[in-house]
Amino acid sequence: MSNVKNSFRKRTALHRHRRSGFTLLELLLVMAILVILASLSTVAVLNLQSSSQSRAAFAQIKILKNACTMYKLNGNPYPKTLENLIALPPGMNSATWGGPYLEGNSIPLDPWQNPFKYSANDAAQQVFISSAGKDGQHGTADDIPGNNG
Repeated sequence: MSNVKNSFRKRTALHRHRRSGFTLLELLLVMAILVILASLSTVAVLNLQSSSQSRAAFAQIKILKNACTMYKLNGNPYPKTLENLIALPPGMNSATWGGPYLEGNSIPLDPWQNPFKYSANDAAQQVFISSAGKDGQHGTADDIPGNNG
């Protein structure tokens, strides 16, 4: 009878020992799931950052265009450069200039730290401001165009 008890105890002890931890397969499965979740969240964050930078560029373009409109409403032609929005243009007196039209001492850069592209057409009453986008080169697919007007 004592052999039966000892045999039973050994089996239950062995059985408990096997149940006390995770198997290698279970650990690898959990690690794989965590890696997949981490990669999905990283992609989502990067996409969110990219779209927020594009929205920020659109907002900056709108601010610059509004400043150009204010410049024009003061009886001036559209500015020759964006710098004319913060500094008195050569040959213009401060009474007619009416600026500065933007805060700060410099024209802001786009969210990717590139200068905005600017041109104006007084005859057509249009201002064109755009961002080169993430690649920093104008004329590529990632450019952020400003609406005319």
